[in-house]
Amino acid sequence: MGNDLQPNDRFAAKRAAMIDELFAKLFLLGGWVGATDTYKRTMFAAFADIATAHAGYSLTMRRGLPEPGAGDQLVMAGHEAMLAQWFHRPLKRSDNELARLWYSQHSNVKAFPHELWDAIHASQTGEDIHLPVDIWGFPGGQTFLKGVPCLSFEGMGGAISYLEPAMCRYFAPVIFATKARLMKEASPRDAEFGLRAAPVEVCNLILLLARYVGGGGKLTSNDTAEFLFPELFASIGTIGHELMCSNQSFDKALGLAEREMMDRFVSKMGSASLLCDLVDAETVGLENALWVIKNHPETDRVGIRVDSGNIAEQCVLYFNRIKALGIKPRTIVFEDEVEPEKVKEVYRHFRAATGEEPTMLFPGAGGYWWRLVHRDTLSTAFKRSATGANPNVKFSNSPGKESLGGYLRVYGKDDSLVIADKSETVDGEPLFVKLVENGRVVYDESYQQQAARTERTWSKYTKVTLSPLVRRYKDKFNAMRDHEIAEAKARLTAGQSESSPAQPAA
Repeated sequence: MGNDLQPNDRFAAKRAAMIDELFAKLFLLGGWVGATDTYKRTMFAAFADIATAHAGYSLTMRRGLPEPGAGDQLVMAGHEAMLAQWFHRPLKRSDNELARLWYSQHSNVKAFPHELWDAIHASQTGEDIHLPVDIWGFPGGQTFLKGVPCLSFEGMGGAISYLEPAMCRYFAPVIFATKARLMKEASPRDAEFGLRAAPVEVCNLILLLARYVGGGGKLTSNDTAEFLFPELFASIGTIGHELMCSNQSFDKALGLAEREMMDRFVSKMGSASLLCDLVDAETVGLENALWVIKNHPETDRVGIRVDSGNIAEQCVLYFNRIKALGIKPRTIVFEDEVEPEKVKEVYRHFRAATGEEPTMLFPGAGGYWWRLVHRDTLSTAFKRSATGANPNVKFSNSPGKESLGGYLRVYGKDDSLVIADKSETVDGEPLFVKLVENGRVVYDESYQQQAARTERTWSKYTKVTLSPLVRRYKDKFNAMRDHEIAEAKARLTAGQSESSPAQPAA
């Protein structure tokens, strides 16, 4: 999905196989339908009629990313990875029957929604089974606001419910893409980041793709990413501490070892970002870097990398000393867990100290991309929004946790996102697209198209409004809730029995 292979590319076959394997790794383990919460089995074993009824669900990010510049904005990304969890390939009838046997007879919780899976199996022939589920949602790169449903699910309710844990993981690529946009807002230079921050390489690749959608970032030290998606990513790498330390001994001072290895590397490779903090970046490392730059006039591709201490001051220090040698400015990479606000701080300090634009400064971010990457950051919620013809909502004593009823769609009008029911005619641009049809992924946009959408939509929407029908559902349910609470309070105050239920509001 989203990767156009060149027909004459000698690497195409291997690349295609690896991309398939990447997303296959996200598919349910062996296509096992137990890849969900236990209560999905217990609920729909108890309520077969609800399990097999047509239903709607929605996925909502109830909070924004708590970083300066984000506000309530979020960027959609990750369909390729997230939908692969249930829809990368068909389920197998025999696997489903094996799951039925295990969970109904051997599991600690002996329950299985037999009627649900009987209905799914009866609707199809053969070994391959597709979930009777359609999914609508924002396409990749669409900017949306907290509290607005970003995906809408329709089909057999019990089957949709199985998806909840997997679909809630959308929080991760959405956070990645939004962070990428914030970094792009902070820096005109691509902010490279490495491979080591991710818990596993698959996660790093997912992050990279979402980061590209959100900010168009191409540079990475993940060599696999460049091979899989050469039209998206470009590798970047230079000298590291380990090489310079390898030259150290009790007979050779570390500073001398550093200089020798810098010199050998540049002589061999012709370019480098010299890492100068092996001994001390502001004295020994400074002298060594200046010596190497001056003694290699044959190349102008030797720059500096600072990643410890006062990096803002060091950027100014190296810039001024290189300028004093009569050498044109060189790239200065600054790291040390930089995030967008730190980038802005370094740029401000550089302008104030030198009177020049920091065009040669290059942010390198590592751990920033994984900071706050968990479900609670966005309070990701997957809620039932309709059963049959009836809208469904969830109330809460916590503001912002109430859900909306109906088969939901979202439209854009001026600076507003309009949440509506699919039955309504709305004066606005339809923003939802079909992602999955009858258990098969139908969304197929290139990552470049998605990244372009982020450019078009960032900062476009500032308001959220409800359509007349969704507003009526909300007001009606709120009135019924208020009536129930008032009646219960009256009974409890009077000491009446809890067996006297409140009557619905007229």
